[in-house]
Amino acid sequence: MSNVDQRALGLSAGILWATAVALFELFAGTEYGERWRLLLEDIYPGYSRSPGDLVWGTVMGFVDAFVLGYLFGWLYNRLAESESESE
Repeated sequence: MSNVDQRALGLSAGILWATAVALFELFAGTEYGERWRLLLEDIYPGYSRSPGDLVWGTVMGFVDAFVLGYLFGWLYNRLAESESESE
């Protein structure tokens, strides 16, 4: 069984989520985008509707998703190892 590259998975997740956070902030002027922005304010402390928060939210989103992606890859690799050892 092959292992997952934890760093690559973390980077992929981080880039995708950071892009989504940036787009949500850019589209916050619409009713749909405003709902997502309010959700992001609840998730990320200090995030609000100022121009600097576009960068701050994007960075926090990248770090958040990178860590989660990396941990997911680590967990997958550990479970895959224990599965192959039991065979």
